[in-house]
Amino acid sequence: MTLYAFISFLMRYMDQKGFFYGGNMKAKLTLRIIAEITIMSALAFTLDYVQGLITGGLFPNGGSIGIAMLPILIVSYRRGFIAGMVTGLLVSVLQMIPGNLSLIPVESLPLIVCQVMLDYVIAYPLIGVAGAFARKYKDAKNNKLKVTFLIAGTLVGGLLKLLVHHLAGAIFWREYLPTDFLGGPDVYSILYNSGYMIPNIIINGALLILIALKAPMLLKTEENK
Repeated sequence: MTLYAFISFLMRYMDQKGFFYGGNMKAKLTLRIIAEITIMSALAFTLDYVQGLITGGLFPNGGSIGIAMLPILIVSYRRGFIAGMVTGLLVSVLQMIPGNLSLIPVESLPLIVCQVMLDYVIAYPLIGVAGAFARKYKDAKNNKLKVTFLIAGTLVGGLLKLLVHHLAGAIFWREYLPTDFLGGPDVYSILYNSGYMIPNIIINGALLILIALKAPMLLKTEENK
């Protein structure tokens, strides 16, 4: 109940400030929106956990390949970028509850907190930035334009997440990365994180396009039909 109350309060406040994409229904937040975000964040967390079990072994310093981004992208295009970022933030919170995090092996609490902020608190919410293209997607007159805005949003959200993971690797994991690698730790970090983020961007972007073409109602809200 505490988590639900927090989500409800946060989203009602942001809705009153006009952050949510909602057509002509200004400042109207229903339980459906809260339910959508809660359910989709739980789904994204579950998918992230499963893909970690399946492909996480390929990335010893964190990262996995799967479809955990998809629920966040769906909310982002249904409700806008703030709703998408809130969904991503909830995924981050759920990830931190069991304490199953990839942390730098140091005893400095400030460094660990900063690394957690980049790798977890900030990374997943940035996927929701894809929702900045929600209005353009919904206003597009043909499928070609719609697909263009889906690709653009997925690329922006995914690449922002990649950038944050790269910064965390280059800054906080630097002394644990290979120094003899061509280009040094900075290049190693971007290549390592691209190894799972680029496939994630492609897979989730393709699935999002498939949903838009075959089941477009999943990206629409009642007021946009």
